Amino acid sequence: MSASSDEEINRLATEIQLLEATLNVIKSRLDMTDATLSESQMALETLKALESAKEGDNILVPIGAGSYIFAKVESISKVVVGVGANVCVEKSIKESIDMISERISRLEQIKSSLQQQLVQASQKLEESRGNLERLIRIREAGGSARKS
Repeated sequence: MSASSDEEINRLATEIQLLEATLNVIKSRLDMTDATLSESQMALETLKALESAKEGDNILVPIGAGSYIFAKVESISKVVVGVGANVCVEKSIKESIDMISERISRLEQIKSSLQQQLVQASQKLEESRGNLERLIRIREAGGSARKS
């Protein structure tokens, strides 16, 4: 077996490790995006329900994990909405719905991009694994041919 094929095997093994790490990062980002998307969709549904409520109405407010609390609507003129970096602002319900709808749209684009990256990295990983297996078979065949 030549030194160049040993180098190629080492290169492919390193590439496979890097691709596996990349896949893990992409999967982690996809999980975070899914969680944020789910949370944003829940907020949007709540805001849309609140839009039709009147002051003094009793409503159920989702608090996460499929749990709700009873609340009485004090005011429907303004809601407090997170804008990022732990900063919240008061906005009208309509402005809040628009803002969260835009956020959902951006998150769906990010999710789509991450899914494409995941597919591409997975394909490259499978290709590299196939190349590595082929080189190892060639190496083993060469070693057994010398022993004969």
